[in-house]
Amino acid sequence: MKKIVSVRCFRCGFEEFRFPELYLNTDFQTEKLPVNVLLMEHRKAGHILINTGCTKLLKKSPLAYSAYLLKHKLSFGKEDSIIEQLLSNDMDPLCIKKVLLTHTNAECCGALPLLPRYELLGTAQLLYVLKFEEDSPNMLKSTLPPENVPIKAFNVFKGETPLKSCFKYVFDVLGDGSVLAVDISGAANAMTGYFIPEENLFFAGDAAIDERALDNDLFPTEKLLSAQYDADEYLSVLATLRRFHRENPDIRIMFSHSGEIPV
Repeated sequence: MKKIVSVRCFRCGFEEFRFPELYLNTDFQTEKLPVNVLLMEHRKAGHILINTGCTKLLKKSPLAYSAYLLKHKLSFGKEDSIIEQLLSNDMDPLCIKKVLLTHTNAECCGALPLLPRYELLGTAQLLYVLKFEEDSPNMLKSTLPPENVPIKAFNVFKGETPLKSCFKYVFDVLGDGSVLAVDISGAANAMTGYFIPEENLFFAGDAAIDERALDNDLFPTEKLLSAQYDADEYLSVLATLRRFHRENPDIRIMFSHSGEIPV
């Protein structure tokens, strides 16, 4: 019996990307790509979000938040909110039991304050960034969750997985091997990728704009590299993902802005 009952992808707004400014060897032009949020249903743990998308309802640090949205060319309406999309699918937001984050940018954790009750899970490094590093370039006070949110760090995964051929540490998100996590820092501090073995799906956050960076061996421009938290780590993770993609062609690698809905 599968541990993961279902995985759904919600498009919580859009971000504009000018590909000629971001990659040296591409014919792709300016595109608006979705901000993807994944909703998993675990047989025992219930409904789990990977990222939350943005919201226009935040009241903390509104100027900094608005400046971030403008800089990143993010657009979304009320109907794009993960809360509105849950409600439109006859789901009470209270059904969200746990939240996972790829990183702490606004389009990943911006809607955390709108969720009524949940447990936040992450690597120890990611949780530290979220809680303490308020001056980090990818951290906005307006995206911080309430102080009373339960927070729990992952344990190391001791079983077998194809992730171990490419990543030094693999973490067991729920303690049963159904969701695994690896560090893919570079685009952001403590960025985390999530692998769902039963779905053959690896969600790699903003480690690349979308899967075309892997399929077409696109090379980042100086402009794109300068926008990353650590340019050298960004290139290293990109090379690692390309290797993982070649060695495991049956595993779908999806990014925060992948245009195709995978499941």
